[in-house]
Amino acid sequence: MPFSQLYYPHLDPFEQQYNDIWFVKMLSMLKDDGVLFIPDLNKSFNKFGEEVWLTSSILHHNFIIDG
Repeated sequence: MPFSQLYYPHLDPFEQQYNDIWFVKMLSMLKDDGVLFIPDLNKSFNKFGEEVWLTSSILHHNFIIDG
């Protein structure tokens, strides 16, 4: 099931299509060990689009590197 159908079923098909395009584009910009965090879902995804769980120490580490 595409990302938007699973996580944003309230969107119309046009919105879901463009949301899926955005999601794939964001994943393509990640490094191999990168993580995409989507705040309104409170979920994180790896480069393959798989949902991942992060510990607070990993998040803290990423903020230090990126900040």
